[in-house]
Amino acid sequence: MRNVVTKFAIFVACAMALSLFTACATPVPTCPDGSSLAFYIATYGGNSGCQIGDKIFSNFGYTGPSGTGTAPTPAGITVDTIDGTNIVFPGDIGLSFNGTWDAGSGLMADGNIAFAVTVVGGGSQLIEDAGIVQSAGVTGNGKAEVTENGCSGAVFPCTATWGVVTVQQGQTDSFANDTIFSPTGTISVTKDINVIGNNGTASITNVIDVFSQTPVPEPRTLSLFLGLGLFGGLALRKKFQSARG
Repeated sequence: MRNVVTKFAIFVACAMALSLFTACATPVPTCPDGSSLAFYIATYGGNSGCQIGDKIFSNFGYTGPSGTGTAPTPAGITVDTIDGTNIVFPGDIGLSFNGTWDAGSGLMADGNIAFAVTVVGGGSQLIEDAGIVQSAGVTGNGKAEVTENGCSGAVFPCTATWGVVTVQQGQTDSFANDTIFSPTGTISVTKDINVIGNNGTASITNVIDVFSQTPVPEPRTLSLFLGLGLFGGLALRKKFQSARG
């Protein structure tokens, strides 16, 4: 019986130590509203990121601008946070990128934004869905399009495991779209923001990225299972000791 008590005491001590270690962990900063993408890249361009709700955003990058039209540099893109209040995808968490990609007749403009999204500490959720909303204007046969590719894990460059596209051209007005993929704790995304004037004009001024979750077993439930297992193990050991006595 003494051995059982000793093992239980060790278990409790380890649990308390783990709790203290978690409590002393460096807090993740909140993602700021109104900062430039250049600031996000400089501050959160590596594995350390910023947090919105139960999601950490990190590994920010930008390729471009390119093309003969007008496209912003990272300093010309403003980043705002989406905390679940987006009217198109209510409850989802994400980021809003505000800038001007503009192409007149015969011109085009392009830029690529990349980042990773991770559930905080494994969380009680896994990411299973990505949604895009674009604010665009087109005339004639101009084309405004956002193509997002994603991978499970922090993988750059990401060769598409899944993809989602928004496009506005002529009678096509798919300004919002989403996709479902296998639930995972971390994803990496790369989005190509592209406007082509053709014989008209095209512009994009805002791109919103949001991510939704699916529940996994609650830590409280797992703790209950562990407690029941420990209790059952103690009871079984006492029974064996009684039988041997």
